[in-house]
Amino acid sequence: MSPGRTRGAPGAAGRADYGDLTGEQAAGLDGAAAQRGASVVQLMEVAGWQVARWVFASFGGRPEAVFVVAGHGNNGGDGLVAARHLRSWGFPVEVALVADPDQLGSLVSGQLAAARAAGVAVAAVPDGEVAAAAMERAAAVVDAILGTGLRGDPRPPQARAISRLPADRTLAVDVPSGLDATTGAAGDPTVRAIRTCTLTAMKRGLWSPTGRAHAGEITVADIGMPATAWAATGLAAPRLVRGGQLLSLPTDTR
Repeated sequence: MSPGRTRGAPGAAGRADYGDLTGEQAAGLDGAAAQRGASVVQLMEVAGWQVARWVFASFGGRPEAVFVVAGHGNNGGDGLVAARHLRSWGFPVEVALVADPDQLGSLVSGQLAAARAAGVAVAAVPDGEVAAAAMERAAAVVDAILGTGLRGDPRPPQARAISRLPADRTLAVDVPSGLDATTGAAGDPTVRAIRTCTLTAMKRGLWSPTGRAHAGEITVADIGMPATAWAATGLAAPRLVRGGQLLSLPTDTR
């Protein structure tokens, strides 16, 4: 796969250009946005659409089989949105939901219903026993299991699902599942991806050597975080993450 239409600025650039968010800061931004009228579901819709665009570009627009492994939280919601868009663009898409559908929160439950209504095949695997055969027939496996809120080692059933993802064709959403978004520490287990699409801004843990090793090639996706949310949290928006871009992180950044 190639990165397609993603692009980055020439030459080396620092964290001010691409971002440097801790997990707590990412959550704070989401909360500040919600308080200012940009709800979590609105941001999730944009995030999932950007992830779908990223996968689409990775294949140069050629419809290929994609297998999404989605968790019970917002990261899983992003994956379900992405699956819905990819299905509408002609990609054969299957989803393994690592959760009991009856125990999902209303936000992710709504995205699950929308994905199924759009023709996405979803199988619930609350024990984390993701089918190896389904992953083998997919050109890409999308890791949407755990996001920026993880601290410590993943627990079953997420840990069991993480351990099954193939290192040669896994694409991670936001951060590889199992990676601490703040410190870059890799839990046991942690996804090893060939590419990662991180949302809003780079996460601090992705700057670390361990984070970079697990994330592979990194793309930063603008999801329209309101300027007022950045201001309310006292954080500076990354200078280059704007215009709805999928921005490839140059390998020489530090």
